Amino acid sequence: MKRNQQKYQSINNDIDEDESFLNNNNNNNNEQDRYSINSKLSNSSSSDSFDEYRDDKQLLKKNKSYWDSVYDKHHPGIGKTKKERIILWFRTLFYNWKHFFRHTLRVNLRNKLSYSLGFSACFLVVFIVSLCVSIITNTPVVFLSLSEASVGEMDLVLTSNSFTLSNQFNYTMISELLAGTYLSPNGQNYTDYSESSSDFQDDSYHTPRIVYEINAVSASSCPNGDINSNLWKYHNATNANQDCEPHCFDNVCSLSVPSKADLYVIDSQKEKRMGLGRDWSLPSPDQGKVFIQSKVASKLSVSKGDYLYLRISATDFLSSIWVNADPTNSTLPIIYLTVQIQDVFDKRKGKFDNSEDTAIVIDYATFIPFLYTQLDPEMKESSKEFIKDINLYEYTQIMIVNLPPSRLEPYINSNQDTILQHIVDFSNKILYKIGFNEFSSSLPVMGQLSKNRYVALFLGLILNVIIFILLFLSILLIYSLLMIDVETRTFEMGVMRMIGTTRNGIIQLMLFKAFSYSVPSWALGLLVAQIFGFVVSAIFKSITGVPIPTRLTGESILLATALGIIIPIASAIFPIRSALGKNLHDSLDVKHSKTMAVQISIERSEDNNFSSGVALIGLILSVFGFGIYYVFPLSLLSFNLTLLLNMFFMLLIAMLLGLVSLALNVEQIIERLVVYLFLFWEKQAIKSIIVKNLVAHKLRNRKTAIMYAVSLSFIIFVNVSYSMQQSSMNYEVQQSYGSYLTIKSKESFFTQEDTYLIDSFLNQMNPEIADYAWVTSSYSIITQTYQSSQITNLGHIYSDNTNLYAVSPNFFTTTLPGFLKANSIATDPDYPLGDINYLSEQIYSISSGNKLLIGSLYESNIGASLQQPFLLQLNLKKSSTSENNQTRYLVEPVAMLDSAPIFKFSKFPSVLSQDSIVSLPSFLSYSSSVFSSVRELPMKSVVLKLNTSNKNSVEAIKTRIFNYLNTNLNEDFTILDYYDKIAPNATASKIIQYFFSFTTILAMLISFFSLMSSVYSNILEQTKEIGVLRAVGIPKRWMIRIYVYESFVLVLSSSFLGVFIGTIVGWTMILQRVLFTQLPIPFEFPWQLLIVIFLCSMVFSFFSAFGPIRKVLNQPIVNIMRVVT
Repeated sequence: MKRNQQKYQSINNDIDEDESFLNNNNNNNNEQDRYSINSKLSNSSSSDSFDEYRDDKQLLKKNKSYWDSVYDKHHPGIGKTKKERIILWFRTLFYNWKHFFRHTLRVNLRNKLSYSLGFSACFLVVFIVSLCVSIITNTPVVFLSLSEASVGEMDLVLTSNSFTLSNQFNYTMISELLAGTYLSPNGQNYTDYSESSSDFQDDSYHTPRIVYEINAVSASSCPNGDINSNLWKYHNATNANQDCEPHCFDNVCSLSVPSKADLYVIDSQKEKRMGLGRDWSLPSPDQGKVFIQSKVASKLSVSKGDYLYLRISATDFLSSIWVNADPTNSTLPIIYLTVQIQDVFDKRKGKFDNSEDTAIVIDYATFIPFLYTQLDPEMKESSKEFIKDINLYEYTQIMIVNLPPSRLEPYINSNQDTILQHIVDFSNKILYKIGFNEFSSSLPVMGQLSKNRYVALFLGLILNVIIFILLFLSILLIYSLLMIDVETRTFEMGVMRMIGTTRNGIIQLMLFKAFSYSVPSWALGLLVAQIFGFVVSAIFKSITGVPIPTRLTGESILLATALGIIIPIASAIFPIRSALGKNLHDSLDVKHSKTMAVQISIERSEDNNFSSGVALIGLILSVFGFGIYYVFPLSLLSFNLTLLLNMFFMLLIAMLLGLVSLALNVEQIIERLVVYLFLFWEKQAIKSIIVKNLVAHKLRNRKTAIMYAVSLSFIIFVNVSYSMQQSSMNYEVQQSYGSYLTIKSKESFFTQEDTYLIDSFLNQMNPEIADYAWVTSSYSIITQTYQSSQITNLGHIYSDNTNLYAVSPNFFTTTLPGFLKANSIATDPDYPLGDINYLSEQIYSISSGNKLLIGSLYESNIGASLQQPFLLQLNLKKSSTSENNQTRYLVEPVAMLDSAPIFKFSKFPSVLSQDSIVSLPSFLSYSSSVFSSVRELPMKSVVLKLNTSNKNSVEAIKTRIFNYLNTNLNEDFTILDYYDKIAPNATASKIIQYFFSFTTILAMLISFFSLMSSVYSNILEQTKEIGVLRAVGIPKRWMIRIYVYESFVLVLSSSFLGVFIGTIVGWTMILQRVLFTQLPIPFEFPWQLLIVIFLCSMVFSFFSAFGPIRKVLNQPIVNIMRVVT
């Protein structure tokens, strides 16, 4: 009790001394004040600054007195009006601001290093935020590029509705309707004035197309044909008495192998105007000439300048033209066109979807004139003249409508609901004008974007986290710089207060200091960011082919302005409180160090009525509870994915900040461990001083520790997220294809002859192909019912559609590993180990021969289990005239699968109509009335297991297979190539990698600035201790090592915390992604990046401490002791 009384008595004595000190100074005259200040500042580096400050203050008083005397002279005896008081207030404010500006300018010129640090930090913040936000705003361009590569650059595609009984419509009439000028029913011209001319202009970006499957034959493979004659193609040119119609062409070119192709009749000028194929560089093909895709050219062994024969059946190709040309002839002809190859193209360039690889392009405007020259010479002249006068624009099959030339802007939005709303509004307007009931419409680009919705949402979540962390680091850096500026100018502030500067003046001076580097850096940062915006736009255009706006977005400018100007003002609140909170005695005390290893705080009971910290925590927890209890279920019930992902974002940020708070509590423990583990070989005295410095600098180093920990956790999280994003896109393709190469029929199935041919050829492909497995077509397709099979419980209450397939016994050992996951597997005496990869073989065993592989969803959906059988309902059509015969089989599952390659299995109720797998004999028994042998079962695809995964080797194997099958197969086929499929993903991955690498560098730069400012402030504050240590004999080398070691320990301990936090957050996000996608996404820790980060951190720690400490040590000990802080 006595000790406490002594302590409080000591505190009261200190307060009395402060008041006495202030009273004595206030009672002294100005000359004495000037003498005492000048004598104290005679050896101070900032004495000139204070002299100028005092002179400015005296000048301000003289000017104010001058204007008061002028006023009294002109208005004697009259009170000051309100207007005059306002004018006087503005004059005083102007002189004050002028004084503050001059003083701030002089201080900045004398402390160039401090000003450069603040200016560079603010410039970096403005530059980073404005550029990164603009880039992130445009990241949807990545998915737009993927969508356009998949389906072409088509916003709205119109075809005739099925009930019109025609696949053609009048494009000319539709163009007039959209233009607002058309013929009314009474035959008069009508102009629609209900909309502005700009609205009609927006609806004018459309084009017609005709697409038809044809057979192409190389003219060189038919030597008996004549490219300059048409008669031999339709009639026997050598023997008029011998009838060969309609197979004359086939007889002459009997040795030629035709190739299926898709003939595209397009209007190149209209498509260029509307932006369909932005990178398409070929002009309109001349009359009688075509552009041909490289795959068709390779198959036909033709090149530029060669001739082709195109075989077109008029039954489906513009049938109405032929019917109207010759109404008396019910037989529609076959047309043979002799065309020349004008050029060969490889890439689709947005003209076609990614499945199109057999395109032949001919010009729309010249097609009818050219067709007229290729008709049967013996056709009726009246019919030929009718065809010659046909306007092909009145007989189009497809109409493509695009948004106006700024069509990319609506798609560059992270919210797909907003994009969909815009596209639907546009399509509704078009359909309303032309008759929505007459056409079938589709939105190709929007439909493909919807398929990538989950990927886009997850990428948006990652980008939101990146932006939040960058903003957090930027705010913390600016706040740290302002605090350091105040703490290093404590004595200067004390002198200003002593010579009469009011608290309002101190506040304005602090704000001028903040504005002195924030405003110029803001302007320069926006300028440099805009310059980089042009560069980034060009890079995006070269990588994706999609141009993005070069200007900075409004959101990025607002955020950069807030961080560059508003945040320094807000961040100055605490420094101003710190500057004004110290008593004058402590501010002017230059004999003692400002570093305090021990702090004593006194709290009054009446001041504890309200705790802001507890209130803030309570508010945060209340909002968090409301979000989990209400908003989260709302997002699930409404299936609002945007809201759900925003909830995930808030939870992820809460987890990140919680881990940072947790890590700060063990910061000092880790710092001590680092000292004793990594500096075990150093002298005990040096280690002791390092530990004491870390304790003394705890509060200031905490901000740097937070920044380094958050930065490194951010870097780890970003790279794990990038790896996850890339892996998820690639694994999705692997799961869909099942292998690097898969041969698949373009028809419903391979014929029996083709199946035998493929089987024989693959057996010869050893050792390139280690194994291969067959997959049948769906049961409902091959039995010609086209009705889905069903799985139902015994009570017929719960059911679901299913697609029944059969696979080879080696199917799961042939496909790529990692995608087969089983919830439960039935026991089998022939397979006691229960190896999941032998499930496809187990369904061929005696015990499991009649069992199925089904999804684990049906365990909860229909009550199926390994011990509980269920019903499999199959629809079988025995003949072309008979009705469907429904048969139910009592079956049991051999395994309940969560996922599998190629097939659709899941345990989630959102995935319905899942697949079922049986053995080939079981499949045969279910369709015994259709097929009599397993060899007759129609196969849809064959999965290849290669001995290599190298891209070039896979391409070589694919080329060999394609060349053989292309020559020998009767049916059309395709080879699913994993590397071809992920090629667009590689572009997106490249862009994401560039952005993540850029943000990683930025995070390290921000942390370096914080470390440098913190170490600089620590050294400046401890100049007296440094001088004392030098005076007692500590050499310079020791002092350099002490402060470099301190920086090293701070960085290394923060790095450990950051790695821990980043790993936890990244691992948690991968777990969530695996849950959503059901893909085996691995957690790949970026070891190489971690090594680079640690090396950079060590370099940063050395340079941040070596420069400031050496600058101090280069001075004489006496000067070091006199430095005023």
